[in-house]
Amino acid sequence: MSTASISDPNASVRENTASWLLRLDEWAARTGDKLNPILIKETRQALKSRQFVVTFSVLLVAAFAWTVIGSLMLMPQIYTSPSAPRLLIGYYFVLAVPMLLIVPLAAYRSLEAEIDDGTLELLSITSLSAWQIVMGKLASASLQMMLYLITLFPCVAYAYTLRGIDLPTVGLIMAILIGSGLLLTVVALSFAPLARGRTGRISTLLVVLMILMLCEYLVGAAAVALILYGNPLNAGWTSFICVGSLLTAICISHLLLTTTAAQLTPESENRSSGIRWSILVLTATLIGLATFTMEWNPGDSQEGMILWIPVAMILAGVWTGAGAMMAAESSSLTPRIQRELPGNFLSRLTLTFLTPGPATGLVFASLGSILVAALLLAAAYRAESIVGTPMPGGAVTTLYHLVIAYTSYLVIFLFCVRWIVALVRINNNPRVEIGLAAFIVVAVLAALIPYAIGLHLNDYRQYDYSAWQITNWAWTIGMIVDRSVSDLLIGALGVCGLIALLLSIATVGRRSLAIKTATPEAVLAAREKK
Repeated sequence: MSTASISDPNASVRENTASWLLRLDEWAARTGDKLNPILIKETRQALKSRQFVVTFSVLLVAAFAWTVIGSLMLMPQIYTSPSAPRLLIGYYFVLAVPMLLIVPLAAYRSLEAEIDDGTLELLSITSLSAWQIVMGKLASASLQMMLYLITLFPCVAYAYTLRGIDLPTVGLIMAILIGSGLLLTVVALSFAPLARGRTGRISTLLVVLMILMLCEYLVGAAAVALILYGNPLNAGWTSFICVGSLLTAICISHLLLTTTAAQLTPESENRSSGIRWSILVLTATLIGLATFTMEWNPGDSQEGMILWIPVAMILAGVWTGAGAMMAAESSSLTPRIQRELPGNFLSRLTLTFLTPGPATGLVFASLGSILVAALLLAAAYRAESIVGTPMPGGAVTTLYHLVIAYTSYLVIFLFCVRWIVALVRINNNPRVEIGLAAFIVVAVLAALIPYAIGLHLNDYRQYDYSAWQITNWAWTIGMIVDRSVSDLLIGALGVCGLIALLLSIATVGRRSLAIKTATPEAVLAAREKK
């Protein structure tokens, strides 16, 4: 035992405490670097930037100014009457501007600058993945939001003490603000890799600004309504909406982040399977929420079908856009991708259509849209069976016809897109976004050509719908809504869609065979060294 320990009994305690804190600090540093090394760099760069210093300073000045001005405006009623709503509205907008506008825009500009300056090319040769780069940008933006929220929290607490608003409403408003800010940041990041050239960057920036300002207005209107009128829903519906919104936001964010990371990933790697998994998760989540709403109160199942309408529209848009781009993927597979393909019979049976390629993408989008359509019809028949009375006006029959028409047109158009893009790829190497352009062209021509021919044959006078307009999807869907289309025509359309689906499956060819290649020993040795 040392002389210092004998003279000072607390010396050993201080030494143990110091060593424990030192070990904790070292562990935190290692963990932080291991989780996402780019987070440290992004955080330092963001907190030292002029944008953060100016925004944080303006936030402090605005919060102090509104505290003084708002309190004086409420005098002398502030001592006797509830005054929290008016003061809280001001604090909300002081906090909403940086969280819903400045932080997402700064994250977009940061990622766009990395791409424009060529920094990502240097990061691609390191051990960092595209997912880590994107998550580093998102984590840096989240940290800035947390600082803004902590800074303004005492002001919100001060407004709450003035009475006139309950604590759950304040928590709900803050949750909406935080969730909206994170989701808008993800949306802004997803636009950054889309820009190509100076004109493209300016156009993308304008689109991001429009989206952010529109969401700023919509979220602000909802927050002001909550502050002034309170929450009109009961605890059950409030909890369901909160949980459902959270799950939906997480799934949409994961899909957008996956697509962003895929655009930053080299073409030699698999950039498609993660997106397809994310689309499946989003589809399952939305269908689960819609089904839960319908089964929550069986006596009102027909009203529960109301949630199926926006869910079906959202999923129709997702599967249409994603299917058009998946059908436009490149058919060439690098050795790195081939090493990740399904190897045994069971994995080939279940995961074949999740592998990259236009053939598997076409079948995946077709089967996914058919599955969504079948579940929508099952929900409609379930609602009728629970209530015991048919829906008014033959709504199920109309829905049945609409579902068959949509899925058939989608499968046929995607089949055409796949081969149009294949012809384009003979002499070019276009991006997958060309699939959306090809889909739009095919849809416009399919509706315009038969209508123009019919107009010419009738001396450019109006004429009635006939079976010759079956490819005119716009007119056909309009006639289905008016209940003026025969079952025979819908059946013919369904047969055409089925033929296109079978041809799509037949063209997959050798993709369903065992084409997985073994990993070279040099690659295995390099992985072991890491």
